[in-house]
Amino acid sequence: FLISANKALSSLQKKRKRKNDYDADANSSNKADESITATFCVLRKEQVEHQAAVQHIARALKCNQQDIGLAGIKDMQAITYQFCTLRSINIQRAERANHALTGKRIELSRFEEVYDFLLNRGNLIGNRFEVVLRNLKRIERMTSKTENGATVWKERTIPCVASHLDAMVKRVREFGFVNFYGEQRVGDAGHSSRVGVRSYDVGRAMLRQNFAQAIDLIMTGRSYGIYHPGDDEVKAREIWKTSGGNAKATLHAFPKSSSTMVRERDLMKGLVRYGDPLEAIQCVPRNVRMFWIHSYQSYVWNIVATERIKLWGLHAKIGDLYEVSSFEQDGTKSDNINVVEEPDAVSIYQVVLPLPGYNMKYPSNEIGALYNKILENDGVNLNEKCNIHEATAKGSYRKLIQKASNLKWEKVCECTSEGEDPVIDAVQLSFELESGCYATMLLRELMLTTMAREGKISAP
Repeated sequence: FLISANKALSSLQKKRKRKNDYDADANSSNKADESITATFCVLRKEQVEHQAAVQHIARALKCNQQDIGLAGIKDMQAITYQFCTLRSINIQRAERANHALTGKRIELSRFEEVYDFLLNRGNLIGNRFEVVLRNLKRIERMTSKTENGATVWKERTIPCVASHLDAMVKRVREFGFVNFYGEQRVGDAGHSSRVGVRSYDVGRAMLRQNFAQAIDLIMTGRSYGIYHPGDDEVKAREIWKTSGGNAKATLHAFPKSSSTMVRERDLMKGLVRYGDPLEAIQCVPRNVRMFWIHSYQSYVWNIVATERIKLWGLHAKIGDLYEVSSFEQDGTKSDNINVVEEPDAVSIYQVVLPLPGYNMKYPSNEIGALYNKILENDGVNLNEKCNIHEATAKGSYRKLIQKASNLKWEKVCECTSEGEDPVIDAVQLSFELESGCYATMLLRELMLTTMAREGKISAP
């Protein structure tokens, strides 16, 4: 954990109290929470998707999913720990839930009774990561000449030594990394013909208000070349395709386990009940619906960030946007977004790019025009707030370059020597990131690779 459970709880309660005091007249929901008793605990999950974990816990506790308070979404492909609040549930009931969670790779622990405090999205301060990298190799690039004199680049792997690892970690620690959204947010890297449907494909269809297409994309799913579902799931998706989108027939073919194809199951039930694509999508939990839209916004942000770095590198330019933080008398932090007029006076670590949405300020240089071009080509209009929640996107601002805190490494096994510079075969990295930042993007920068690298590298 970033800090101990007691210290974290105290810090979050103080933060929540300041906000409640400040917004007491404007936010009536805080008044409704004043008499609420909850259990504060730690949720551990291993290779369990966020929404599936929430559903398992709700069944184990026999409560509504809305009673489970979490500050953020953790990766599926990891062992993760996060703080959790259980509304109107006492400690004894929470402890008993672990019996029903046996075998689900989910556990609740470190229980404490709290009052007037519930976790919500947006409460997350940051994350601490511990990542083990094994079978480490360096990539060596070599050149050779063809018969006609052309230069050809080749790559091979060689042992990774401590001095090289030190230099790579120091570089990322000092300069940071491009604050891209990770694959967990936008979907697998690579061409759609290879990876199938990505989350942002679904979000784009929703923002076009083509909800029937969004459902079809969800039911088509990811490519079986990179995702290996069970036979029942393959059969259900095939029936959807061959039946021309018959929801009732598809639903009958679904896997028996209710923790499989969770979103798809909600959609099919919605179609059977209402017959309308929009109403079917509204049967999916709101945080999932918003995730698809956020995924498209993140996809656009990633494209723009790539072009911004290509154009001007790590220097602020006239027309960029930058963030200036200030603190109010009550201790709350506010961020003001300004336009760069004097580039030498602005650090690249202050430069932000907008996550596209309504009521947003965009750069006044070429990057602002790029946003318009991307959205226009995709047939998406985000300039105005739509009265359909599933077709509107609220924007925000995100730092272009991000730094990690307390980035360090240590070996996890005995190293073989190569002179005075030992060969490192496996290493544990530890670091802390602000909320919304992706460890995979730090690792991408550290290893100087791309998420879509084919991996055709010869052995030494």
